[in-house]
Amino acid sequence: MNGQIMTAPAPSSTLPTQKYVEYRAEVEAKLAGKLSHGERRRLEHEYELLKRAQFITLNGVVHHYQDVGPRDGEPLVLVHGWDCSAFWWHHIIDPLAAAGYRVINYDLKGHGFSDNDPAHGYTVAGFSEDLRALGDALKLEPQHVASFSLGAFIALHYGATVPDRVRSLTFFNFSLMGYNRVASAVLPVTLDTIFNRVLRPITRTGFWPLPFVYARLVLAQNTPTIGDIKLGTLSLRYCEPAAIRISTHELARREVLDAVPEQMRRVKQPTLLVAGAGDPVMRPNDGRKLMALAQHGTYLEVPKCGHLILFELPEQVVQILRLFLRGVRG
Repeated sequence: MNGQIMTAPAPSSTLPTQKYVEYRAEVEAKLAGKLSHGERRRLEHEYELLKRAQFITLNGVVHHYQDVGPRDGEPLVLVHGWDCSAFWWHHIIDPLAAAGYRVINYDLKGHGFSDNDPAHGYTVAGFSEDLRALGDALKLEPQHVASFSLGAFIALHYGATVPDRVRSLTFFNFSLMGYNRVASAVLPVTLDTIFNRVLRPITRTGFWPLPFVYARLVLAQNTPTIGDIKLGTLSLRYCEPAAIRISTHELARREVLDAVPEQMRRVKQPTLLVAGAGDPVMRPNDGRKLMALAQHGTYLEVPKCGHLILFELPEQVVQILRLFLRGVRG
């Protein structure tokens, strides 16, 4: 840990969620026992992330977030992807905080250590409204927003809906997705089966190799570390199945998919889309087409990269963000 990187104090005394309390106690118990050197180092890193946790109520749901870096730094909000968690950004936080940004990294409702939403408002518009509420609660000036996969739909909606709140937008692994009636009927059922009925139950037993194999063979072109895969399976363990099911149906809706190009046309802020050349989910050609609609857009394609750039090539993500944000600063 860098002793110069500060965590901002919480604006309120919202109590931690049960998910967080449970997992922190589990990590503490493991650290008190006998571990291999590598596993101890991995868990010590997780524990440092856990100690940064803060909690805030947004639209009636308690959210987990981290607030790292100088309090007066330009705010950079990180929005994670589908069936992921805030920890997916763990490589990115400290380098950007050290560069002078106030980095706010949070779990979407129903994901990670944020509470589940009793109203099941797991829609792009619902998540976007939570992002707006987070900025209000933390009294943030216009923010740089960096997002990944599903998070990009949320960030784009946010930028198009409340442009005065946004200074720049960066999208990782994002593209146009044309509506297809058959795919929209089949894909949500397929993903629900793979993630909710196969991977999630297996992951909750503590068995991580199967998700590792799935990620490496299907989603990634570079091999993520075991530590990153275990952080990834942690998000599988704590995401609410309904959040995944509902958000999958949401991203298959014609209205949501058709709104993306129109929203991009409305965005006036500097915008960067970073595509993986081998992304099997968000095709780079469609990412290029999407950025052609942006008023002030830049498209960057990363060779030999799949859909998991945050875990595949984290050092490149840091470099890309530093350069882009420095350009926005002028």
